[in-house]
Amino acid sequence: MSLETEFRRNCRRYGWNDPQQRGLVAVSTGVDSMVLLALFCQLPVAERPQLTVVHVNHQLREQSKIEAAFLKRWCRDHQLPLVTTVWPRDQQPDHGTEAAARKFRYDFFARQLKEQPADWVATAHQADEQAETILLKLIRGGQLSQLTGMAPQRPLGRGRVIHPLLPFTKQALRAYAVAHQIPWYEDATNQELIASRNRVRHELLPALRRENPQVDQHLRDYARQLQATLTVADQALDDRLTQIVSQRDPVTGDVQRLLARPAAEQQLLLARLIKQTAPAMTASASHLTACLRLLKSREHPTGTVAFGQGWQLTKRYGRFRFWQPKIFVEKSVEHFSFMVDLNQWRPVGNGWQLGLFSTDTGTEYSEHETIALTAAQLPLVVRSPRATDRLRLADGHHQAVRRVLINAKVPREQRAQTPVLVTAQDDVLAVLGVKWSVWPPRSHTKNYHIVLKYE
Repeated sequence: MSLETEFRRNCRRYGWNDPQQRGLVAVSTGVDSMVLLALFCQLPVAERPQLTVVHVNHQLREQSKIEAAFLKRWCRDHQLPLVTTVWPRDQQPDHGTEAAARKFRYDFFARQLKEQPADWVATAHQADEQAETILLKLIRGGQLSQLTGMAPQRPLGRGRVIHPLLPFTKQALRAYAVAHQIPWYEDATNQELIASRNRVRHELLPALRRENPQVDQHLRDYARQLQATLTVADQALDDRLTQIVSQRDPVTGDVQRLLARPAAEQQLLLARLIKQTAPAMTASASHLTACLRLLKSREHPTGTVAFGQGWQLTKRYGRFRFWQPKIFVEKSVEHFSFMVDLNQWRPVGNGWQLGLFSTDTGTEYSEHETIALTAAQLPLVVRSPRATDRLRLADGHHQAVRRVLINAKVPREQRAQTPVLVTAQDDVLAVLGVKWSVWPPRSHTKNYHIVLKYE
């Protein structure tokens, strides 16, 4: 089977052959990216996306200007639109150039995905680089999922990054370029041992190939097997998390339901939940250990484990949250209000539901209160707390709802979202899930049953 046929089949597999889509092709003028561009151009018209070439001049080599001029001529001759950018020298750091260049490059790709607008940007990573990536991840350490190497596609900005050449080796791509007289420029820095990837490319992998010529294929095979195993494991973890997580915004879970799982599974569940919630966040083993230590602690019913970027896991008695409190409070709706319908359940947040019933529903629920109400006190309303709200105590005195929340150790950032139940005259009957008012017997009343249950 020819390389063109395999490339066409790979594009069909992932839906990269849609003529209605707009695609960006990242071209550096090296052999891999020039072959990638040529292969996209060779697709039949009915399977060829609308293409635009994107190029970054990093100004790291003397021949950068020559390459940019060559690519401009090539695209003009082949009637392809081209968008270029230059990495300013005053933005280039003294150290960490490789990572900084990559960030500049992908920020440019993300902007172009939005401005074009385009569905994806294709980069020319190939099978040899996949083996290098897996080996680098193994050397550096980190998450098991990183050992799967590069995925065929991943999100970027409003679109995706796709890697159509992952099935093909460098040797096959170079042979195709020679056979079809595709011009390219050699990147001189590829031969210099100035970056960790190049050391892997020119020292470590050649040594491993001398031990076993099939080492590249074995690394890719292991990555595929690991990816399949992780896919199955993640599905099982997701099923478990549906029993633990009661709310997704912010993510809130039940401590005891998590700790009821086997010890080996608890850390996996936390890591999966963190990955779902903050994909860019890496949960180190020390972070996960600290989280589980806090959740298991009877001496500390409340507490916090801080992650980066404002993320934190907070514990409050039987509940835990993984969230960014500052951002969540900024996004939160400060005032909410809705009527409680008789003999119906209404969600009130955090996985709880409230019901007002004219007949006794039983007392098996964690929160059940029978209150005598007059017709004028109906309908009841759930709303956010106000500074003037007060709760009636058994001795006839009142306590500010703010003080109720403080005494109950409700975190400051959660107090504005703690619902209160009030009468039609705006008298507070309950700070839901925290404390009930005490009302004396009165004439012309009827007993109603207020139930708060956890789903």
